[in-house]
Amino acid sequence: VGNWSSSGSSTIVINTTAPSLNSVAISSSTGIQNSFLKAGDVVSVTATFSESVIVDNAGGTPTLTLVVGSTNRTATYASGSGSTSLVFQYTIQAGETDSDGISIGANALTLNSGTIRDAAGNGATLTHSAVSANSSYMVDAILPTVESVEITSATTGMQNNFLNAGDVVSVTAT
Repeated sequence: VGNWSSSGSSTIVINTTAPSLNSVAISSSTGIQNSFLKAGDVVSVTATFSESVIVDNAGGTPTLTLVVGSTNRTATYASGSGSTSLVFQYTIQAGETDSDGISIGANALTLNSGTIRDAAGNGATLTHSAVSANSSYMVDAILPTVESVEITSATTGMQNNFLNAGDVVSVTAT
């Protein structure tokens, strides 16, 4: 409500430019040791947009597909609404392995019935390039197992195939 003057002018700008996805990268993890992740470690992936975006996950939560070994795994939106960086997280599962590092396929971000948009309501463009295997985030979540245990020698005190306190025994586990 206001007065318009025929002698003045006003410019109204309508934003119709959709935010675009500039990059996707593995950004951090919990528990990593010597570039290896184990079961229970959480991998964070950051999707960076051209402008601040708002995530509405009332209808569904956006996801991002990672490749662990040769298996697709789903990282779920965790935080970042209202900024240019959205964080997705995935927890490494027992039995997973990836000797060259986690990778991300092209166009791996999906809305899953949620929305990602800018303040003007323009839906984000979600296309992006593939991210090659990242050797800083390899996975070894296979626990070692013992197949056999064998006494290989008893060097002192063994009498009649019996061991006594203080005897020295060599054992091999494979």
